Amino acid sequence: MRMLGRLSALLAIAAAPFSSAFTARGNGLLSTPNVNSMSSTRSLLLDSNVHNKYQSSLNLMSPHDIVDADSISSVASLLLSRGSRGSMENAVPPSEGVTLSVLGAGFALIVWFLINEYKFLKEKSNTMVGALDKKAKDFTLFDLIDYRLDYFFSTNEWAKVILLFGLSYVLVVVGAGLLVIGDSDDYETISEAAWTSWTYVVDPGAQADAPSELIPRAVSLFVTLGGLLVFALLIGIVGESIGEKIEDLKTGKSRVFESGHTLMLNWNDKSIAVIQQIALANESEGGGVMVVLSNLEKEEMEERLENAINAKENPLDLMGTEVVFRQGNPILENDLKKVSANTARAVIALTPPDFDADEADANMLRQVLAIKALDEDFGSDGERHVVVELQDVDNKELINLVAPDFAEVIVNHDMIGRLMLQCARTPELAYVLDSMMGFEGSEFYFDTWPELYGKTFREITVRFDDAIPVGFRSADGDVRVNPEDDDVYQEGEEILVLAEDDDSYEPNDGTYPLTAGECEEEECLTGYQAVRPPEKVLFCGWRRDMSDLISQLDEFVPPGSELWLLNKIPACNREERLLDGGNKAKLKLKNLTMKNVVGDHIIRRDLKRIWDTDAQGQYTGEKVTLDQFDSILILSDETAMKSGEKGSTSSDSRSLAAVLIIQDMMDKMYQVKKRKFATNPELIKEPCVPVSEILDSRTKSLLNVANCKGY
Repeated sequence: MRMLGRLSALLAIAAAPFSSAFTARGNGLLSTPNVNSMSSTRSLLLDSNVHNKYQSSLNLMSPHDIVDADSISSVASLLLSRGSRGSMENAVPPSEGVTLSVLGAGFALIVWFLINEYKFLKEKSNTMVGALDKKAKDFTLFDLIDYRLDYFFSTNEWAKVILLFGLSYVLVVVGAGLLVIGDSDDYETISEAAWTSWTYVVDPGAQADAPSELIPRAVSLFVTLGGLLVFALLIGIVGESIGEKIEDLKTGKSRVFESGHTLMLNWNDKSIAVIQQIALANESEGGGVMVVLSNLEKEEMEERLENAINAKENPLDLMGTEVVFRQGNPILENDLKKVSANTARAVIALTPPDFDADEADANMLRQVLAIKALDEDFGSDGERHVVVELQDVDNKELINLVAPDFAEVIVNHDMIGRLMLQCARTPELAYVLDSMMGFEGSEFYFDTWPELYGKTFREITVRFDDAIPVGFRSADGDVRVNPEDDDVYQEGEEILVLAEDDDSYEPNDGTYPLTAGECEEEECLTGYQAVRPPEKVLFCGWRRDMSDLISQLDEFVPPGSELWLLNKIPACNREERLLDGGNKAKLKLKNLTMKNVVGDHIIRRDLKRIWDTDAQGQYTGEKVTLDQFDSILILSDETAMKSGEKGSTSSDSRSLAAVLIIQDMMDKMYQVKKRKFATNPELIKEPCVPVSEILDSRTKSLLNVANCKGY
């Protein structure tokens, strides 16, 4: 009965604040109910006078006494009177309301989340059971929960942060609740208990200051252990976030904020040479910015650039130009925006490696459309330039079909073939072209000079002291190189000159007279054509555009000339290869006669047996030696690339070996002839200089070391 009495007294104590409030309202007072529920009650219990009177009332009750209503009423009346005063003296502080609001909002959010997840899992379970068509259920609720967690963490980037805050909230709420329920004298309000619980979460050493009672210490231990888990999770999230950010920076995922820069799309064997030329072009401006976008990893491109800079022979010098790399797909509009393609001064689109000619050109067609999608006027506004590399001259019309006057198309393979033909017939021309085509030394520039409008080209040739006029470019972009002497420079046109830099020349005052002699056109042409005997030309190797190369050579050589083809392709298959699967027309040669030789141009015995064979591979009886050729052209061997050897390095290695072997054999033949015809030196013919096609500019230094004259 004593326990029952104590319980009844406690109930009365708990109800005291609420009874006081209701009594006040029943008396007609315009006051709100006393909301100081737990804190007022506990303050009431802690008051010494009330506690003593309460204890005295309880002590009057013996173990065998029956607690009557009067006893309870006396205690309750005492508490009610104290509670009425306490409601005024111990009002709820503002911090308590804020704490309760925050905790309540968090609790409501968690409940809402759990209810929605439960509904989702219930619906998913019913759907799966229906799909099984009354078969045995082969999954559990935990399987669905695992699936949902996996989806949540893989699709929501804030999932880990939400988990961190959720776990911290649960620890604080549970800890605060246990501290309040523990009835410790040190925690009078929810705010104080919540703050203490929070210190246990974030500071493991805070539990040393916990009260000596069992419940507060147990709560501090529990919350501290949870806090260690939260801290470990926090460290993991922060470390992972920093690691991901560093990885993003390393892989080049951030956007480039530049304008007026040069943008190079894709990476191939010409990229290092392009970077070097752009650096030379920017040297007069103190450097610039070049951005590279490629499917290769950013670290790999940076490593290749670093190797080129640290090379012992012909190291790359950036001359103040900054090179920024980004990994991405150059044909995607979003990736082009990432490198600020729409604000670039010039765009250089290189063909991607590891593609055949038609596939690579189709890729470049989409590349042009992607650039055009960013800005319709990008390539045609005259201020920004787009240069696109193609591999097959037949695909050049595709670019003009979808984007006329938008980009300047360069068929690299075709251009190199034309230059090689000229250099093979005039070997010294290779050095001239090498010095003119780059930004090292003098290069070509366009500019407008209004003071020269109305002057003829002959008059303009003496108006520049530090530049050489070469031609005109009309307003529609048509370039006239080496025009007629009486060709007049019109308004709106530009003058093409060869100069050291774009700001290193200007017109003089025009006081220099024209003293150059004149040559009648007919006299010059007849004198040139009279000394052109038939030529013998040797092609070593095979190119994809061999048909175009032969057609060009047929226009250059005089009638009766011979072209000997030395490669490993059987003679019976060469005509089909020249047709390129029906893409090329059958050759109609006017000045050339083709001779087929089967062999490898890096094997001496094959170079000693240059015998003509027919389509069936039978020897026709015609043969020549190396010293009889007027021009020898060593092509980048397409067959070598397809036989397992990779890229330009393998092709250049074969070309380098062929040049050395051919030069050595011709020198020995020349020495034999010098001894044989010592008395008749006019019968001795100087050996020609073999010209080799080199794909990698780094091979140039090896050719110089080996004393190879043609490349």
